[in-house]
Amino acid sequence: MTKVGLAYDLIKLDTMQELPFDCIAEFDSEETIQAIANALKSGGHEVILLEADEGFVNKLKASQPEIVFNIAEGIHGETREAQVPAICEFFGIPYTGSGVLALSICLNKARTNEVLLSNDVLVPPYQVFNSRDDILRLNAEFPLIVKLLHEGSSMGLSKKSVVNDEDALRDQVDFIINTYHEPVLVQKFIIGREFTVGILGNQNPFTLPITEIVFQDPYGIVLFCPDEEVFPLVKQVKGEQFVNEFKRQVIPKKVVCPADISPGLTEQINQTALMAFKALECRDWCRIDFRLGINHDLHVLELNPITGIAPGYWLPNSAEVAHLNYIEFINKILDIAWERVHGNHHI
Repeated sequence: MTKVGLAYDLIKLDTMQELPFDCIAEFDSEETIQAIANALKSGGHEVILLEADEGFVNKLKASQPEIVFNIAEGIHGETREAQVPAICEFFGIPYTGSGVLALSICLNKARTNEVLLSNDVLVPPYQVFNSRDDILRLNAEFPLIVKLLHEGSSMGLSKKSVVNDEDALRDQVDFIINTYHEPVLVQKFIIGREFTVGILGNQNPFTLPITEIVFQDPYGIVLFCPDEEVFPLVKQVKGEQFVNEFKRQVIPKKVVCPADISPGLTEQINQTALMAFKALECRDWCRIDFRLGINHDLHVLELNPITGIAPGYWLPNSAEVAHLNYIEFINKILDIAWERVHGNHHI
């Protein structure tokens, strides 16, 4: 039996009070944390819950797990996803997933794009804005999309994120910078199909079945929407009217896995995903998002080295299509990390 520490960030009332609402996108519900813990226990492991709060260091030192299963994404700072791994490395405790450098780079979309472009992986044209008055240098026609520079999980995105003229662009840049207090990435919006694909492994990484996110609107984007069990908590803080209005703002979409695409496109997406995974030196597991333009150019949008793995969400669902049930999927991630650290499958 292996002693596994499960590092996580829990959605709490005070988090929703202190930060913009969608900042909880990087946190997990009690139901998700328990599902992962139960899966690890079903794999024959002892599980120690390690909430990544102010007491994390003391809890980690006291429990001394043999390995940490890390889903914590941090709270503050432009390299927050690397905080738990950095602490684990300080104490010499191995952990699942990508290392400190990869996590720090992947959270910064501009740095990610630089690495991808230098490895011949196509990304949409982009520019970083530090204020609404920055000169627009993008050699690309509208529409553009305004994103937070170093956040994930659709934080900062809304129906106003895709802009069709310079006034709308500068208004949205100004709003995002003042709300989230960080720079923004302005990027060419790729009108076309959206896909996401998971990767498992290290020396011989492999892709899981491709998922397509199908929108009714050609300008549709993936917006944050918490799990249904989180909404009662949201109502306590924001009120029922906020919840109802929030639900109305979510853009309708359909998630299809496996994606209904040709063998050629399947191969292109899989090979590009593996190139991106290796270029950023990711480890163990990752999910990579794509847009296929009307000219059939495949663009990488983002790498998610710590992505959502709540039961039924995109990556676990893709694993299920690949005949890995939830328990097998969670323990597969652990096994892959253990083999990377110890050079064998025995755990």
